[in-house]
Amino acid sequence: MDLATFAAGYSSPPSELLKELERATWQRTRHGRLMTDPHTGRVLAMISRMVAPNTVLELGTFTGYGTLCLLEGLLPMGALHTVEHNDEWFELQDKFWQRAENHSCIQRHHTDSMEFLAGWNTELQGSIDLAYVDADKQRVNEQLDALLPLLSPNGHIVFDNTWWGGTLYASENEGKANGAKPDALRLLNERLTHDAELSTVVLPIGDGLSVVRKAG
Repeated sequence: MDLATFAAGYSSPPSELLKELERATWQRTRHGRLMTDPHTGRVLAMISRMVAPNTVLELGTFTGYGTLCLLEGLLPMGALHTVEHNDEWFELQDKFWQRAENHSCIQRHHTDSMEFLAGWNTELQGSIDLAYVDADKQRVNEQLDALLPLLSPNGHIVFDNTWWGGTLYASENEGKANGAKPDALRLLNERLTHDAELSTVVLPIGDGLSVVRKAG
């Protein structure tokens, strides 16, 4: 048994609702691999419970699996904003979200992630306590720049796919990934490692999960 199998097998399992959504995602879409994997989902839920956020922002919703995980730690009167430009998934999201406790706290936004961030007003909407970034990989650094001034003191950002299947730092002979997305992710990893105003830990789960804490 490798470490990843052990970690997934000996963590608390996802709820039946999440298991059903996972099956439905694979059955009803052609992009099941885009869904937050169950073990990463348990980590997101744990982070959300530890942070106990009043305001959560998710960039990239897909079928809403990660949304339900983040919802687990949201304070009772809080708000979870999730941004998705593709309305193809909305019907599936609604079918499962409406069965979740506290689902009325979910606010879906059908727009571009950068446009949404540009329109966020901290005086009216408050600061963001926890952000989960899983969209527009080629613009992930612009998303970081836009998010930082919107975060509450000691706010957290979680970036998915910072490992990119191990291809970011492979040699050319080993299949090193090139292009706008991997180039942006390499830059992000360097920024998070060396920015003295941010504290970052990379978790070796899923496709790489970077948890970032903004200095208070």
